Amino acid sequence: MPGFVFAAADTLLGAGERPTVERVRQALGRGSPNTIGPLLDMWWMQLAERLQHRLKMPAVPEAVGTALAQIWELALAAGRQQAEATLVPERQRLTDAQAALAAQLAAAGDQVRQAQTQAQQATAATQSAEAALAISTQRADELASQVGHLQRQNEELQQRNRAQETQLQAALDRVEQERTAAAAEREALQAHLRQAEDRGFAEIDRLRQEVKATKAQLSTQAREHTRALQAAGQAQRTAENAQHAAERESAAARARLDALLATSGSRRTTAKKAATPRQRKPASKTT
Repeated sequence: MPGFVFAAADTLLGAGERPTVERVRQALGRGSPNTIGPLLDMWWMQLAERLQHRLKMPAVPEAVGTALAQIWELALAAGRQQAEATLVPERQRLTDAQAALAAQLAAAGDQVRQAQTQAQQATAATQSAEAALAISTQRADELASQVGHLQRQNEELQQRNRAQETQLQAALDRVEQERTAAAAEREALQAHLRQAEDRGFAEIDRLRQEVKATKAQLSTQAREHTRALQAAGQAQRTAENAQHAAERESAAARARLDALLATSGSRRTTAKKAATPRQRKPASKTT
C-alpha cells in the first residue's frame, strides 16, 4: 500500500497538482483516508531527502548549489505549510466522522441492548401467560368433570323420583279399584262395605302420608342438588373469569379457550334444566 500511495503522489506532483488525501484516493480508486493520510505525511517527509539528492550535481558550483538548496528548503517549507493547512480540515473532518461513527455505534448498541431486554421481557410474559392458560384449562376441565358428575346424580335422582311416582300411582289405582268394588256391593254387604271402606280410607291416608314424606324427601334432595349445581356454576364462572384474564395475555390461545368455555356453558345450562325434578300431585278422591 505505501508504494501505491507514494507512486500516486509522485504522479500528482509531476502533473503540477498538490497531492492530497482525496486526490490520492481518486488516483488509486480505493483506500481509506485513515490509511492514506499517514502514508501521505511520510511521502512529504521523504520528498525533501529525495530532492536533496537530486540537487547534488557535480557540475554546479558550490555557491550556486548552496543558494539552490536554500531556495529549495524555502519552497519545501512553504509546501509543508500549505499541505498542513490543507490537511487540517481533512483531518478535522475525519475526526468528526470518527466521532459521529462512534456515536452511531453507541446508539446502535443501546438499541440492541434495549431490544434484547424487550425480547426477554416478552419471553417472560409469554411464559407467564402460557402457565396461567394451562392452570385455567386444567381448572375448567376439573369443573366440567364435576358438573358431569352432578348431572349424572341428578338424572339418577329423577329416575328414582319417577319410579316412586309410578309406584304411588299404581297404589292409588289399586285403592280406587277396591273402592269401586266396595261401592258395587254396597246394597248387599253394607256392613262389609263400611269395613272395607274404612280399611281403604286408612290405607289411602297411610299412602298419602308416605307420599307426602317421600315428596318432602325428594324435594330436599332436589334442593341440595340444585345448590350443588349452583355452587359448581359459580366455581365455573370464577374459572371462566381467570381464563378470560389468561386470554388477554395470550391472544394465540383465545380460540381454544372460547371453545372450551362455550362447551362448559352448554353443559351447565343442560344441568340446570335437568336439575328441577318433575312433581305430580295425586288427584284428590271424593267419597
